[in-house]
Amino acid sequence: MSRPIVVVTGANSGVGFGICQRLLCQLTEKIPSDILIEPRNLFGNSEKNVREADQFVLPCEGITLIMACRSVQRAEVARQKLLRILDERVEALRKGSGYDGHAEYFRKNVQIKIHSVDLSSLETIPKFVQELEASYPYVSHLMCNAGIAPFISINWPSCIHQLLTDPLGAVTSPIYYLQTWGEVSQDGYGFTWQCNVFGHYTLYKDLYHLLSSSKYLYDSRVIWTSSLESKKTYRAEDWQLKETHDPYGSSKYQVELISAELDRRVLDEPNASKRVRHFTAHPGVTHTNIDLNLINPLLHYLKHFIFYLARWIGSPNHPIALDKGAVSVVWLSIISLSTLTVFSASNKGSKDDPLSNKSGSRSGVRPKLKFAAQTDRWGHSCVGVTEIEGGEKYSEEGKALVDNCENLYQGIKVARK
Repeated sequence: MSRPIVVVTGANSGVGFGICQRLLCQLTEKIPSDILIEPRNLFGNSEKNVREADQFVLPCEGITLIMACRSVQRAEVARQKLLRILDERVEALRKGSGYDGHAEYFRKNVQIKIHSVDLSSLETIPKFVQELEASYPYVSHLMCNAGIAPFISINWPSCIHQLLTDPLGAVTSPIYYLQTWGEVSQDGYGFTWQCNVFGHYTLYKDLYHLLSSSKYLYDSRVIWTSSLESKKTYRAEDWQLKETHDPYGSSKYQVELISAELDRRVLDEPNASKRVRHFTAHPGVTHTNIDLNLINPLLHYLKHFIFYLARWIGSPNHPIALDKGAVSVVWLSIISLSTLTVFSASNKGSKDDPLSNKSGSRSGVRPKLKFAAQTDRWGHSCVGVTEIEGGEKYSEEGKALVDNCENLYQGIKVARK
């Protein structure tokens, strides 16, 4: 049986660590509780046209988790923490009533490996891929999580104004962070754009032969992490985000465009027996240390309390804990993809497709969806579905952006020879 081999970029901290933690803990159960989640506002397929390749085989008998990180030392500390959390989870299940032995069997077949890669330096990617080629027969999942948030300070007048006029928005989608902009990477591209967008595109392309390998019998999945703060703030000719003053939000907007466009291209080949699917997820609002260089520790912990207050008054967008912020990514990783067929990115409809017109085509319809980590006020995890900024203009922009990335990538491949 093909066991999953999962690559998570930025796995040693933040949401990347939460993804690793939640995925491992979920798979200690024969039937992970996350697959029972019914996303809000999602009316999925009735399982009428299920492909065997859509499945994620459960119970999962084991996993190889590859932590793709810049610092091997920090990754090793995180790896040991993951193993401790996993062992505690297995022990708790073992002591529970009706224990079936699966958790211990799964634990024996867990491998957590570390490989170094730095998306801000494209020359590190071929070496990373070569290491994976030498060690693993395929890759089943690629979680494009790593990135930078180039925040340098807070515009306090703007912060106070948003707190007074839109208090929930101020702790959900703040508009008062100031960012560095105009930075260029050592490879000559927009720095934030390379770290958050093009580095992952290059990694995906270099790993494609492992993702598409028939040695893994099911469709592989590439999950791109976005943000509640994704928005377009750049001119069309500034697609490397060198001039916009919000490169972070714009880079997350581009991630959504690229993910949807790549998945559309995959699904426009309906007879393929093996596919590499693409999805977008975001973690909602989680409590990380990203702002410790912006505010003093007291305000940092006060913000943590305010996050809980926002959740208690009914905000679904405040998972807060890192593993809860990972629920959307993990859910997409282990569900049957037939659940999402009705929201395929393909233009090629069918008479049974509710998005098709009478002629059986989709008339340019695109899946303007991203999957959100959410909770209720008591912290119970759920998955929400929200729209990406859209319309046909969005689709055309996605095509152009993928074409631009592909042209750059092909030039890099030539230069490597």
